[in-house]
Amino acid sequence: MNRAVFAALKSGGHYVVADHSAKPGAGIAVGKSLHRIEESLVRGEVEAAGFRLVGEGGFLRNPADPRDAAVFKPAQPNDEFVLKFVKP
Repeated sequence: MNRAVFAALKSGGHYVVADHSAKPGAGIAVGKSLHRIEESLVRGEVEAAGFRLVGEGGFLRNPADPRDAAVFKPAQPNDEFVLKFVKP
């Protein structure tokens, strides 16, 4: 999907990705069970498609989230990351 978005955007176009944060090292295994993904995996996949990271938003971050439970009906707000990329 990242490659399709890259192909669709003009040079200078922005691509923003927001998702629920998994623990570092969790890999993709928790994607189906917890509906979370490791931030470094997303960043690596999007950059591999040709995008360049230009910003991050911390407005959905919650460091108190242990990131070990599914994101649906959380006892506390989920930790989420927001990454902004640009097509060179």
